Amino acid sequence: MALFRNEDHVYRVIGEFMKIPSRPRTREELKIWWGQHPAYEERGGEIELINRIGEQIRRSHTVIVFHLTEPEAVISLDAKRPKKGENYAIYVGHPFPSPDVVIKTTGDTAHQFWGGNVHVPLALLTGKMKAKGSKAKALQLLPHIVPAFPLYRRYLELIDEPALLKALKT
Repeated sequence: MALFRNEDHVYRVIGEFMKIPSRPRTREELKIWWGQHPAYEERGGEIELINRIGEQIRRSHTVIVFHLTEPEAVISLDAKRPKKGENYAIYVGHPFPSPDVVIKTTGDTAHQFWGGNVHVPLALLTGKMKAKGSKAKALQLLPHIVPAFPLYRRYLELIDEPALLKALKT
């Protein structure tokens, strides 16, 4: 059985997570979002890490479309045309036109990817993830996304997704 109940669940978890570094963030925003959660505590360097990830993605000038199956969902990341004050834009529900690369995988594999449990070159070789377009651009962007993996686990805890968090540990 798939980890995500439906496309809205994918968008609420992965889509919203991907939006966090989409523009420079402040400590106050994190406090507003999660300050009341019992697991929330300020950790040194978290804001700087989020902002560095966003800046590096912006510098990639890449458009990536993630087409997920089980459940069907589409998340597009546009770092070519960010609006003023943004690093990039995230669109859910429809593919962005003319992407540099399209990544197709299952929702479960996408979840494991963001949790840091997927070796992308191997996943591409075995067909667990399929890429159309510039695989080189996708692989060049990967080192800039890797620092987000520990943040994803923390994010799952803060949005009360214990089943998804548990799935990363097994």
